[in-house]
Amino acid sequence: MPFAERSDARLYYDVHGEGYPLLLIMGVGGNIRWWGSGFVRRLAEKHTVIAFDNRGAGQSEADPAKPWTLEQMADDARAVLDAAGVGRAHVLGYSMGGMIAQELALRHPAAVASLVLAATSCGGPQMVQPDEVKQEMRSRPASVAERAEWYKRLFFPEAFRAKNEAYLQSAFRLLLRADMPEAVYQAQLDAVDRWRGSWERLPSLSCPALVMHGLEDRVLPYINGERLAYRIPGARLKLYAGCGHGFAMQAGSAVLRDVLAFLDGGGDGAGREG
Repeated sequence: MPFAERSDARLYYDVHGEGYPLLLIMGVGGNIRWWGSGFVRRLAEKHTVIAFDNRGAGQSEADPAKPWTLEQMADDARAVLDAAGVGRAHVLGYSMGGMIAQELALRHPAAVASLVLAATSCGGPQMVQPDEVKQEMRSRPASVAERAEWYKRLFFPEAFRAKNEAYLQSAFRLLLRADMPEAVYQAQLDAVDRWRGSWERLPSLSCPALVMHGLEDRVLPYINGERLAYRIPGARLKLYAGCGHGFAMQAGSAVLRDVLAFLDGGGDGAGREG
């Protein structure tokens, strides 16, 4: 199995497909499985898709007792690219992964051809998140069955849950088979909380950017996406009606279409809205 070795972490990654490289960075609580095999397979029809488990998640290893930072996790992502022999890639980050992606582009601009920022935020004082959601994020249920219900309530609007209960039950049964230890989950949330944010630095980004957000996102309301798109020069914004934090599961076909259209739109395979 391929691993990227760092002094304080061992990062598992896998590679699919051929074409211009695309790095996927997952959010809090997730691992490689959370991208969905169909989503990765479709992206891999046109791109070399590199997905990895964040430190401590999935098959990656790191000590959560030592405080982590998003800057450190951005350097993890760069280490994965180096281990895969990739000097420059498109980067798609989801939720916390989108924050890591921003930090990667700011710390290692030569490594990032374009950014796709999904259901994420610039962090810091400009990040908008209701206090009750912050508390809910910190109190993840212990049992797998309760945790599945908790994720569904957090990630999806009630109307979607009511129509897709069987699908969601099956999906989370698979996703939670390899769930992360609580200490790792809390360490990820701590890293998000201590991040200084990117707001002041975003105007310095020169790579094309696509910002994607669900209009009914409870975890990170869509104003976070609007602020990112406003702050990043030339960024394109796509909003998905009726979708929550798990918008890629709700609107999978549209999301894939929009991501691929952006990546293949020109200039190193990346497109801007003109």
